[in-house]
Amino acid sequence: MRDLLMDSGVLPRVDRQLMLYRRWLTERLATIEDPERRRHLQHFAIWHQMRRLRSKAEKGPLGRSQTSQTKQEITQAGAFLPWLADRGRTIEHCQQADLDAWHTEKLATRRPAETFLRWSMKTSRMSRLTLPPQVINQDQAPLHQHRRLAILQRALNDDSLPLRARVAAALVLLYAATRHPHRPPHSRRRRYRRRPAGRSAVPAAGARR
Repeated sequence: MRDLLMDSGVLPRVDRQLMLYRRWLTERLATIEDPERRRHLQHFAIWHQMRRLRSKAEKGPLGRSQTSQTKQEITQAGAFLPWLADRGRTIEHCQQADLDAWHTEKLATRRPAETFLRWSMKTSRMSRLTLPPQVINQDQAPLHQHRRLAILQRALNDDSLPLRARVAAALVLLYAATRHPHRPPHSRRRRYRRRPAGRSAVPAAGARR
């Protein structure tokens, strides 16, 4: 109904994904009983996330992956605050040992909370602490074709991942698939000099035999 009213000009046009995120955020905040935690998340959502999403929506329609990432940030931030309370601390008294323990348990799952943590530090809601660096583990074993295709399929179809990460992953996987697994970066093909018609080509000087 809202889409029809926007199309007819009765209501001002609003980005659909932004509108759905607002609805989700209202429902999510309503589930938080502690008023102080709810206030922290509400301020983070309004003054950081919504401003970022509105800016992107002005340039073009938002994708589901963009709001999915934003939801993960709220979800993990909402998990961090009660976890910290169980350690007997509020966000204002969070210490480095708390952040280290939080990331040590489930680093990949809890990464999205770092946006909230950085915002909290920037706005002086918590002390300036050190977040774990982004570590990329390089697998020395070759990536087999069936595994490469499985990862590529996820990059193309999984809307829960950020769009930029999906595009980058697809480009890397497609580029890697065009290269021979046992061929070094430089081609081994021999170079040939052109010879006048009727004479066979011979390897160029310095070419491998």
